Amino acid sequence: MNPTTVSARRPARSPWAWVTLASLLLGASGGVRAWQDHRFATVQTRVEVPPFPLKELPRTLGDWHVRDAAEKSLDPEVAQIAGCTDHVIRTYGNAMTGESVTVLVLFGPARTVFGHRPEVCYPSAGYRMVTDPLHREIVSRPGDKAVFRSEVFAREGEKRWGREEVHYSFRHGDQWSPDVDRFWKEFRHHPSMFKVQLQRSVSIAEQREVNNPSEQLLALLLPEIERRVAQATSGRGR
Repeated sequence: MNPTTVSARRPARSPWAWVTLASLLLGASGGVRAWQDHRFATVQTRVEVPPFPLKELPRTLGDWHVRDAAEKSLDPEVAQIAGCTDHVIRTYGNAMTGESVTVLVLFGPARTVFGHRPEVCYPSAGYRMVTDPLHREIVSRPGDKAVFRSEVFAREGEKRWGREEVHYSFRHGDQWSPDVDRFWKEFRHHPSMFKVQLQRSVSIAEQREVNNPSEQLLALLLPEIERRVAQATSGRGR
């Protein structure tokens, strides 16, 4: 059979058929997008409320105890800049060693919390970093380790340089990392984030990688956070 003859007999397709088909495809695409936006909007509302009130974290962790009047709050304007919807600031003292560590735990939208890092904030307050950053692993739950960044800053005082050691990390999804900016594409799916930051005074000669008090306190604090998050998550799943 002559292909030309077959082609001539095939009915011509109206251009309106293509317009109708395109409209249907666009409509379906718009419906899917609307469903996705609604789903993500529902997820976004969860960012405002932490899985548990941060003040529920224990005031006693092993030999560490919060001293009287050693719990403070961020200034409302500072809290707004930090982007947090809940936070707690406590100074824990060790009854055995006399060490003192200030702990900041905050929760808020990932897109605003992740940008507040000591290497950005401390220089704006007159400090400068005086050691290379260290990455330290802390056991957060059985089989899992949380990565924290350890840095030392100094600011010139009236008589000497005051040195402050800072440990910090962010909990996003189920992971602890000081480098969460690598996962910014996931902020829409996991819109909230924890930040934990510890600060203490250190001497120039201190061997910070051996029996570090901040890391000892973190080893007690992180499992408490994980346990409460797990309880809240299982409660929502019922």
